[in-house]
Formats: sequence, structure tokens, C-alpha cells
Amino acid sequence: MKRKSVLTLFWIWLFSLPTMVIGFFMQTILIPIQDFHLLSEVEVAQAQRQYAINYPLGTALMWLGVILFLLTSIILIVSFVKAEIERRASIT
Repeated sequence: MKRKSVLTLFWIWLFSLPTMVIGFFMQTILIPIQDFHLLSEVEVAQAQRQYAINYPLGTALMWLGVILFLLTSIILIVSFVKAEIERRASIT
């Protein structure tokens, strides 16, 4: 793989990390709720949608970051392994 494409993939990989973190904080409730463990799952979901900064956008950003992170990680690992195999094959 060319150096420029590996560098681009690396920057996309780096971009995905803060995207996941920002998405997590946008969908998380940032106000304290007393006796949170006593709420049912439906009530927790309603509270998240009501009190989060932007729940749908946060969820979308978090999943986008996870998908970008996984895809670019796999592509980068495969390209480095392939380059290493080719390098070893050219030595012998």
C-alpha cells in the first residue's frame, strides 16, 4: 500500500477516537440522578432521550466512530502484514 494511503487511513483512525468520545458524551446524561439503579430500562431510555445533550446525534457519532475505528484498524493491520510478508519474501 502506498505511503499516502496509509497516512490517510491513519488520520481517519485517529479521527474516529474523538468521534467516539464526543458521541458518548452527547448521549450520556450529564446531570446526577438519585437512585438510578431503581429505574427500569424504559425509564432510563426516556431519561437519556430527555436529558442528554443530543441523544440521536450522540448515538450516531459513537457508532460512526466505532465503525471507522474497526475498519481502518483492520485495513492498516492487513496492509502492514502484507508489506512485511512481501519484504521477507524479497529477502530470500
